Order: sequence, then structure tokens, then C-alpha cells
Amino acid sequence: MMKRIIGVHKLISNSPGPLTPSATKAFECIKSKATEYNVLMSGVRKYQVSGPWLDQVCVDLDKRTCSCRKWEITGMPCKHVVACIWTLESPDQQEAVAETWVNKVYWLQTWKDVYSHTLEAMNGRLIWRPSRCPTRLIAPKHHTQVGRPKKKRKKSAVELDKKRLAKDGKLVNKGYNVQCSLCKNMGHNKRSCKGQGSSQTVNKGAPPQT
Repeated sequence: MMKRIIGVHKLISNSPGPLTPSATKAFECIKSKATEYNVLMSGVRKYQVSGPWLDQVCVDLDKRTCSCRKWEITGMPCKHVVACIWTLESPDQQEAVAETWVNKVYWLQTWKDVYSHTLEAMNGRLIWRPSRCPTRLIAPKHHTQVGRPKKKRKKSAVELDKKRLAKDGKLVNKGYNVQCSLCKNMGHNKRSCKGQGSSQTVNKGAPPQT
């Protein structure tokens, strides 16, 4: 946690503001798209905004609403609202700055206030002062689990891997004695049997010879 707080402090000191770095990146993308829209004033701080793809919305700056509803959902003015803000003629120059309409949660100052507190450094346990608390903490009582206790030792993952050595993506038969069901010899099965066990191999499906 201490590393996280210090890391955020360094990031804040290198940020120009007024928004956080991630909010600035997202809002710059919105501002670049706002240049493609035409604004027509329909009343007091009410506008009709149309774009190049025949999309048209209504914006009310006093109510802070837009027909696309992105402003209400995210708290960040959408491309339609930014286009309207740029047309404002107000004695307050700050009002014509699009960043001032962004919700305070995206502001760099809000980020500073959240991470204004720090965690103090703490000494190691070797130089801690003995506790004067009369209460002594003891380990909880052990409760025997219900059922028959297991006596077999649990094998580790290394032991299990040694038994399942793979070769070419297949499990090998290392440590297992395989007996062929045809020739009754050990070391192979009937799939790989070549008649090693007898001089004659009997084919059950072949007709008898006369």
C-alpha cells in the first residue's frame, strides 16, 4: 500500500492537469470527434447538434443533458456537448473551457485529495517494545474433523509428475507390466503384437484350412 501511494504521488506530480492522465486521454479523443459536428442554437443554452453520419441530438447545457445520454452516465461531456461548449459566448472565460464541465471525480485535484494521506514507516519486530497488555493471545483449540482420519500421506506435485512422465505428448508405461492378450508375452499389448510369443499366430476371423 505504501508503494502504491508513493507511485500515485509521482504520477500526480508529472501530470499537467486539470484532469487525471486517463481522463485527459479519453477527453482528448472526445474533443477530436467534436470538430466534425455542426451546432444550431434552438433556445437559451439549448442546441441541436448534427453530425456527418446523419446523427442528430438535442443538448441542454443548463440541465446538463444530451439525447445520447453519455454525459449523464459517465459524467464526462460527450462530443455533442463539447461542440456546444465551444460556441458559448460568456463573460466567464472558464465556462467556455470544455474541461470545466467534466465531473469532479475526473479532476486531478480530486485524485490529490484522495491520496493526500501517507503511511508512516514502521520499525521491524526486533526492536518493538514489549507489550504491556495483560491479555495473552493463545492459539485456538484444535477440533478433530468428523469422519475416519486419513493415514495415507498426501503426495506432492513433484512425486505425481515423476509417475506421469510423458513422451511425445503421451503417457509412457514406465513402471507398469503390460501383457499381450494374443501371445501372452509381457512388454506390449495386442495393438503392437507381431507374434513374438509363438511361431504361429492364430487369426480368429480367418476360415479354417483343410
